[in-house]
Amino acid sequence: RDGRDLPHGRPAPRETAPRLCAGDVFRDYLDGYTHWSYTDLDLVAGDLTAFVSRAELVELDILTFTFGDAVTHGRLYLRGQFAMHRLSAATSRLWLACEFLSASGGSGGGAGGGGGSGGLLHELRIKHARATRAQQRGEAFRPHFNSAEGCYSRVVATSPTLRVKYANRMIADFTSAPQVYVLLSGGGRRAAVRMCAGSEGDGTAGGLVGSPMRPTASSSAPASQRAACDPFAPPPPPPRASLLGNQRPVGALIPLVTHTNCSEWVEPRYRVCADVSGAWASELGADGAANGWNFFYLAGRWYRQRFTASHPAGLIEGALFHFQVWKRAYKRQGPQLAPIPPPGESAAFVLTKEGYRPLALRPAGGSSTGAGTGAYEYDEALASIDARLKAIERDGDHQPG
Repeated sequence: RDGRDLPHGRPAPRETAPRLCAGDVFRDYLDGYTHWSYTDLDLVAGDLTAFVSRAELVELDILTFTFGDAVTHGRLYLRGQFAMHRLSAATSRLWLACEFLSASGGSGGGAGGGGGSGGLLHELRIKHARATRAQQRGEAFRPHFNSAEGCYSRVVATSPTLRVKYANRMIADFTSAPQVYVLLSGGGRRAAVRMCAGSEGDGTAGGLVGSPMRPTASSSAPASQRAACDPFAPPPPPPRASLLGNQRPVGALIPLVTHTNCSEWVEPRYRVCADVSGAWASELGADGAANGWNFFYLAGRWYRQRFTASHPAGLIEGALFHFQVWKRAYKRQGPQLAPIPPPGESAAFVLTKEGYRPLALRPAGGSSTGAGTGAYEYDEALASIDARLKAIERDGDHQPG
């Protein structure tokens, strides 16, 4: 409700809402709320209240989080991990413009195109009939499904009155550091998702959420100038009524040219892509940050704008961590991968492509009561875990540790 129910403790209705049509289908449950969103299951959420500003709640119709691929690959689409909509009749019924999702299929005037396909039930009946015939003939059948995410993103990007922001605030595993830390406090009611800035990995770690430490071909901060990485630095303070967010705009909005040559998994008619061929896409910001751009669709026009982000020294924090590649390795491990136990008053664990490892904590200064600065320090258990992770990377050991 006006930001107070962004997930940092008790859940908001977005946790059980299906994608795209949640604001419409569950409108009776949203009375008293100002916004709604859909989300994915394959993610870890940090403290969203630290990453959403009150100005965004007031001024935007839709706010979605990216992990920087809008800059590196030009992808402008609403993310399934987070796409917060202002609760209104206009935003809640956008999904009906995708004819293959609506009840009747419409007349072909929406982004779905194709002259009216009969709607979602009609499409499912056709797929079921084809699958049945293939089964009777002993043939393999792999149904084709339209990209609901692609169509919906196109609908939004062609709506002349909407105000939409594509904000670079998410961490994803295939561009992250090799280790991502999750800190829980207050019995799991608050969380921080973070990684070391400038971590060695695939060469892009930390840069996709506005890191000042990302190595580039033209510029790389020497190790002696990099802040020490302490994953157990104090988590963000409790949210304030002001909801300032962790990003600040730098400079004016700059017009952006778009095209349709990106996001190959989406049908070409639905693609919306930023032209990132210019030198601006690879330039570092005034604060030394790479990929420090957010994108806007405002009343029919596209823009880009620089931003600077505040993070604890030596760390990069994200609103969310999305499992895109690592989850495949987790599936191969099957029952060998133990479930994450319920947290105590404070807890932490590290995520890697091999799974997760709990981290033992102790309050700064050695106090067992948590008095003092509230920060956490490494101990012998963490050193042992780090050694284990290095052995896994070296030997390919997939056994749980």
